[in-house]
Amino acid sequence: MAMALLVAMAPAACGIADTGASPAGEPVRGGLTADGGTLLKVYFVTPEGTWPVSRPAQAGDRLRQAMDALLAGPTADERARGLATELPAAREPLQAAMSGGTSEGTSGKRVRLRLPWLVRDLRHMAVSQLVCTAAAAAGGDPIVEVYEPGMKGNSWPVRCDATGAAVPVEQGGFG
Repeated sequence: MAMALLVAMAPAACGIADTGASPAGEPVRGGLTADGGTLLKVYFVTPEGTWPVSRPAQAGDRLRQAMDALLAGPTADERARGLATELPAAREPLQAAMSGGTSEGTSGKRVRLRLPWLVRDLRHMAVSQLVCTAAAAAGGDPIVEVYEPGMKGNSWPVRCDATGAAVPVEQGGFG
């Protein structure tokens, strides 16, 4: 009991008076912002699923920068932390473009991805990397229209879900 009383009194007897709250200065600036920001989000793969990393962004086409960063793969530091990519090398360029407009049941923002690979030849994680990186660069919750080489007509409409996985628009309450 005496020991507990001494421990409880020790802070009061240290000779330091309570000064209250002090202003800390300006808030931190930088990072992802609603007006375009200075960072891109790029999705790589871990044994547990996709994992977003931040990359610096330059002025200009954020979607193109994000896709280029994705195709370049994880940095040496990111690989040392266990991040990898499931994307194979591409013989043709990946084409990515954003479009606006509205259609029934969507927010109107769309990203068109023209892949140099057939989706059936990609692992699910690779498709998720592509879709989630494109969606993050576009901002909001866009529909990502995936086109394969030689594909005529309609695209494969998908979104990036909260877990970082590509899901068809018809699933998960999207639509």
